[in-house]
Amino acid sequence: DLGNKVFGSSSFSVDAPVQGAAMGKIKTRQHRAGNKVVPKQRTVSGRKWRGDLSKSSSKIKSVPRKTFEEKMAEKRRVQAAKELEAEIKAKEKEVRVTAAKRREAKKKRKEEAALRSGTFQVITKTTKINKWNSKAKRQLLKMSAEQIESVLKKKYHKEL
Repeated sequence: DLGNKVFGSSSFSVDAPVQGAAMGKIKTRQHRAGNKVVPKQRTVSGRKWRGDLSKSSSKIKSVPRKTFEEKMAEKRRVQAAKELEAEIKAKEKEVRVTAAKRREAKKKRKEEAALRSGTFQVITKTTKINKWNSKAKRQLLKMSAEQIESVLKKKYHKEL
């Protein structure tokens, strides 16, 4: 049953049935003519269609300008913060550098102590080194004559 609705015509009856999910979602003349009050400058959905008619230049709110003294005070504050930050970074860098030097000195002392405490022999015929296995070759320590002399001097606490 389609009710009194006439297809192809602009007129329709108010008591025409609306079926399914479309009920309440279709915006037709019956809604505008019904009990719903439509305020001025609003569509059926409630959205304004004309909006505010004032000029756009009057809508812009101006931000109050800072005085010269306020600008300079802000600049001094920012500069002081940057100086403090640079100072803190310099202290941190100094701490890192001293720690690195300390670690390097400790490593050097440890290596010297290992050389002094260990037993070693000077290899004069180096031709047999090529026949050694790779692990033995890695353990081999190559030193100059001056280095050997300084190690022996420290080990035996005497002049050679």
